[in-house]
Amino acid sequence: MKTSRVATINQYLLLVIISTFLQGSSFVSTKIVMSDVPPLWTASARFFVAALTLCPFVFLLMRRQQLKLRDLPWVQLFLIGSLQTTGVMAFLNFGLLSTSPSTAAILMASNPLLVVPLAWIFLGERSSMLALVGLLIAFIGVIICIGISHSGNGINYGDGLVMLASGCWACSTVLNKKFDFTLSPWIVTFWQMLLGALVLAIVAIVSKQHPALPSTPYKWGMFFWLAIPASTGAMGLWFAALKIGGSVQTSGFLFLCPLFAALIAFALTRQTPALHEVIGGVLIGVGLYIMSRWRYASEEEGAKQKKALEEIND
Repeated sequence: MKTSRVATINQYLLLVIISTFLQGSSFVSTKIVMSDVPPLWTASARFFVAALTLCPFVFLLMRRQQLKLRDLPWVQLFLIGSLQTTGVMAFLNFGLLSTSPSTAAILMASNPLLVVPLAWIFLGERSSMLALVGLLIAFIGVIICIGISHSGNGINYGDGLVMLASGCWACSTVLNKKFDFTLSPWIVTFWQMLLGALVLAIVAIVSKQHPALPSTPYKWGMFFWLAIPASTGAMGLWFAALKIGGSVQTSGFLFLCPLFAALIAFALTRQTPALHEVIGGVLIGVGLYIMSRWRYASEEEGAKQKKALEEIND
């Protein structure tokens, strides 16, 4: 029993870490792609291509599970897609036009602080003081790591838009847990991305944004990285992690995104970390470790974790 519990935790951590790494990689690549492609079309094309890559697998999975289109919870999927894909990406991409990827990363990392009260109100998920202390330490670490405390410029228009994106993500996280989908995480990922991409395209047309394509092979590479690993992979693994863990606990790991974004930037630019970035990274690790010590209060939640893991493995 103990071995099974450890395996569940290890698989959960692996899902979350890979997902947050892929999400962290998206900030710089989005900024690069948007130098050629308007924000709404960048987001719409990104998730439309991402959905296409999942299409054959998802329909085979639905056929195997004898799921028909009329059996799908369309209202719930549309709500998740409107928040997770349309809302998050529209606000984030417009925000990136007037703020830096680093600042956007830290503001998106505020998501767990929004999830905590929402999960308490709508899901009854109560966080222990230990979990809250861990969240606070990790958030301070993100601030130090990104260096936002040294900018002295305050919150601008782009920052406000990114904060709205973070709010959409928090609402989507809580709703996803509230709906408690019995569907495979990959089916949920496919349909919410496809529906969200279609809504983004409609908004782009109505707002009279002109579609465009990346102009160089390097930017095409960034686009396909953004569309497949950083979208299909990241979201599928994220929904899988949500099925195992609570919304508060899982969202807490979003603090890793800015750290991974910084590490990727270092790899691309060959920069070495500054002292405040090293200190911030250590604090993020400490905060996440403290938060990970929190366990669900009821055995019922533990049983749900085990069931969710079995569904994912099937």
